Amino acid sequence: MNECSQTPSYIAQYCDVELKKGLKGASEQEIDSRLSAIVRLFCCLHGRDIFIKSYTKFLASRLLNKTLLSQEAEQEMLQKLKVECGVNTMNKISKMFTDMEMSKELQTAFTKVKGAEIAGIAFSAEVLTNGTWPTDSSPSASIPAPMKQCQASYTAFYQNKHNNRKLEWLYHNGQAEVTTPFTDKPF
Repeated sequence: MNECSQTPSYIAQYCDVELKKGLKGASEQEIDSRLSAIVRLFCCLHGRDIFIKSYTKFLASRLLNKTLLSQEAEQEMLQKLKVECGVNTMNKISKMFTDMEMSKELQTAFTKVKGAEIAGIAFSAEVLTNGTWPTDSSPSASIPAPMKQCQASYTAFYQNKHNNRKLEWLYHNGQAEVTTPFTDKPF
């Protein structure tokens, strides 16, 4: 298993598939058993840091894309990894869940102040702690004027709440749904 340098990434990918759709409909005992099997494989790895890096990237994708199958299963997996890796290693990953909860609260407050739509756009933003989330190089992007209006509105709202913090917009992590007047199906 340790002869292949890709094994840690493959195990993290398998874990991602399990946590996205593989555990659907499974009992608590079966979930525990399957997650324990993944952790047992993790214990045998020489490239644990590669697994953690890949696991973190997949978790970020699940959180941002809202493809979590079960919050409880995610927390259970974190607890199992904390036992093997230690609390310090897993604190950053735990902070990702905290960021998502805080973002949900910020979005609710923003919606109360600004309304559900700005310039005809249903807008939402996730505020992520720098250094906690895996980052890729952010490609440059130019956004349309209505989106700039949404961005400026959210930035003003956020600066009003958190005076000394700076927002950096990562467009490559975002999603957009475009509706057209000539079809009923959104894209």
